[in-house]
Amino acid sequence: MYHNDEIPDSCASLWKSCQSLTAELLINCPVKTSGLIITTSNPIAPQSQSIYLLKDGVISERYNDQLIVNYEPGDLIGLEGLFDNRTSTYSNDFAVTVDEYDGQAVIDVIYEDKERFIKLNQYLSFLTQSFQILMCHFGQQEASFIPEFRHYNQGETIIEENTDGDEVYTLMSGTTQVSINGTEVGTVKKDEIFGAIAALTNTTRTASVTAKTNCEVIVVKSEGFKELLSARPITVHALINDMARTIVSCNEKIMALSKKR
Repeated sequence: MYHNDEIPDSCASLWKSCQSLTAELLINCPVKTSGLIITTSNPIAPQSQSIYLLKDGVISERYNDQLIVNYEPGDLIGLEGLFDNRTSTYSNDFAVTVDEYDGQAVIDVIYEDKERFIKLNQYLSFLTQSFQILMCHFGQQEASFIPEFRHYNQGETIIEENTDGDEVYTLMSGTTQVSINGTEVGTVKKDEIFGAIAALTNTTRTASVTAKTNCEVIVVKSEGFKELLSARPITVHALINDMARTIVSCNEKIMALSKKR
């Protein structure tokens, strides 16, 4: 197992211990399907009653689009799901090869062997510890910056055009006006990220944002926002969507103004 981001050595060590126990857990367990191909369009189901030994390729486990862990050849997938309902999902970017085992049959074999039963508990303990470490690690990363909440009264300027800025904003409530050279070119919607381009590229603001009504805004410094983008890819997706919508809105406004002339 591994993660795309840097993780504590203790977590990686626990994952190695899990993989070393896998072969011992599966000794004399009958294989249900050898060399099963898992395609991208038909990934492993979270509630599957089977467990899988990954032979070739990489399978990712996610929760709410956030990566938990990547499984690599030699890893066992789905064992802990036999004891509790899984809320995470599995996916693979390319077809992978696994050996499929009937989960209940594996458990039956393990329960008949006291030493193997102990190893099962070790496996589950190591896995639980690794996820606890991972949770604490990324929790500390996200806590390394504290967002600021600001209130803007109607008519106040949130962002001023042609000024330097190292802050990124998210509109929590209220309505705003986006203008360039005094001409309104758009608005910012609730939960939308704005001001990111100048903050991330160290350039001046290209537009002004003014509160049309009283507004509540979350403000994050650019360095903290960069850390957030690294730790939470879903924020990147939201940012791209917001930027795309802004570009389209500005283009439509410019076209409308050009026709009036």
